[in-house]
Amino acid sequence: MTPEEALIRRWMESGDHALLAEDVSWRVSPGYPVPRTDWHGRAEVEGTFFPTLRRHFPHWSIAVESFAPLADGRLLASGAYDARDASGRTGRVPFLHVWSVSDGRITGVEAVADFGAFTHVAQG
Repeated sequence: MTPEEALIRRWMESGDHALLAEDVSWRVSPGYPVPRTDWHGRAEVEGTFFPTLRRHFPHWSIAVESFAPLADGRLLASGAYDARDASGRTGRVPFLHVWSVSDGRITGVEAVADFGAFTHVAQG
């Protein structure tokens, strides 16, 4: 396991915002239950993005199936969120993340997730 992968896994297990760079860039695909796709800075990610997301999905865990290094030094992670929404429905949300790390901090995340899959499973 690389130091970058270990840092990302530590973030996923703890949600410790101190592991994010002050100027972190957080980008999510359309379809995330948040009002926009781009978030900038640790304060905005911690104070706005995650509280907004948690209103829709108050309980979830993240399960990474694999990491793959990219040619530019970033890491691709694939897996799924195991989630329970505010109505109590449970389901899995497949995702792909591209993580950037520098100087021992997470500097960027680009996340694509299929929240439509959750809706289908939860309704099914």
